[in-house]
Amino acid sequence: MGEAATANEFSILVVDDAPENTMLLSLILKDQGNVTTALSGREAIDIALATTPDLILLDIQMPDLDGYDVIQALKGEERTRNIPVIFVTGLSDEGDEEKGLELGAIDYITKPFKPAVVKARVRNHLRLRDYALQLEKLNEELERLATTDPLTSAFNRRYFMTKLQDELKRSRRYDRSSSVLMLDIDHFKSINDTYGHDVGDIVLIEMVKVLENEIREFDTLARLGGEEFAILLPETNETSAKVSAVRLLDAVRKITIDAGGKPLNFTVSIGCSEFDGDYDTVEAVLKSADLALYEAKHSGRDRVVTKQSIPAA
Repeated sequence: MGEAATANEFSILVVDDAPENTMLLSLILKDQGNVTTALSGREAIDIALATTPDLILLDIQMPDLDGYDVIQALKGEERTRNIPVIFVTGLSDEGDEEKGLELGAIDYITKPFKPAVVKARVRNHLRLRDYALQLEKLNEELERLATTDPLTSAFNRRYFMTKLQDELKRSRRYDRSSSVLMLDIDHFKSINDTYGHDVGDIVLIEMVKVLENEIREFDTLARLGGEEFAILLPETNETSAKVSAVRLLDAVRKITIDAGGKPLNFTVSIGCSEFDGDYDTVEAVLKSADLALYEAKHSGRDRVVTKQSIPAA
């Protein structure tokens, strides 16, 4: 799961309108992490949004926004909703404790402070916070591995099919057109046979880098298998998709690979297909683009062919 964080890597926000309380808690917690203080609820919210501390110790009774107001504001923001909050209070009424826990607090520390108890509770919650963050990073890495091609870091076929399915549903719902480009590296087998698979891998990697630099942020590039790639272009009609495809052709032509001391250039063929809600399945969308790619490969390569360019059967 990775190494646990050390104390000086944790950040703790102490919130109390009484300066003597923030000073005392800062002294108690100085060995537990980097302590920042706030003397009002509004200041606490601003600091939390700006720095996303690992733990917040929050006084309930404050004049502007009380602790309940603050925790509700924090839980309503994406950046701060998962920060653990410990309420600090002199209140003894169980109803107040219950209300705080219902709003999302994870614990209570009561006044007057008992340093050993404060340290133990904070240490335990920081340890849990560390485990939670490590688990989150692990899940993100697992998600990345499950959705990307290990060689090129482009998305994989499974992820692309999911995105294409979502886009097809959206096209049906809003009656809007999008496009798919199917790309295939020309004479890729010859590159592998002549220069070796290591050079072939470099060709794939460098091409993906160039393509990712050329497409828009909301486009999706995926490796479907071997030397075949696909690009989903949302909200893009055939005319605009072809313009983009021609730009990609030119960008790939400019790639130069060092193949054993010799420069290697290569080209791609691209099939372009516009789709809308009339398509029944993602397989039908891909078949249309694949037929256009087939025509591009068999009419000279290094070119773009659109679905309409294919003679009717």
